[in-house]
Amino acid sequence: KANDIEVALTHSKPQYSEEYHSFVNGQHTTQGGTHQSAFREGLVKTIRDHFGKNYDASDIRKSVISAVSIKVMEPVFESQTKTKLGSTEMGEGMPTVRTYIVEFLSTQLDNFLHKNPDVVQQMEFKIKQSEKERKELSGIRKLARERAKKNNGCYS
Repeated sequence: KANDIEVALTHSKPQYSEEYHSFVNGQHTTQGGTHQSAFREGLVKTIRDHFGKNYDASDIRKSVISAVSIKVMEPVFESQTKTKLGSTEMGEGMPTVRTYIVEFLSTQLDNFLHKNPDVVQQMEFKIKQSEKERKELSGIRKLARERAKKNNGCYS
């Protein structure tokens, strides 16, 4: 049912890490769990499918800020403080948490993207920018390692 899930998603310009806020039956799951993992997976899959490109997951999720809230019939938490969802099932007769969230994003987020080409353009720019920065950093790290090896060889 559509009222068993709520999602909010945005990108932050100054932030380089991803940030997630997840909830199960109104309980803030500060350590995430199966629903947050499924959300991260579904986000990447939906974006890759929408663009028809195999963008790196880290480039897609870079600077994402999101909230996901689901309702689960009998949630099982991994800790007594209920900060991490361990359940893989939504409830009797329903799909798994993973399937439910991935399919929801595949439908709803993809529909949103088709209706909002300006958002798609901004998102693709952000993904490509992240990809460019990641590759540049990788090249710098490689160069630094090579120089460190050469310098270490001079002193032995």
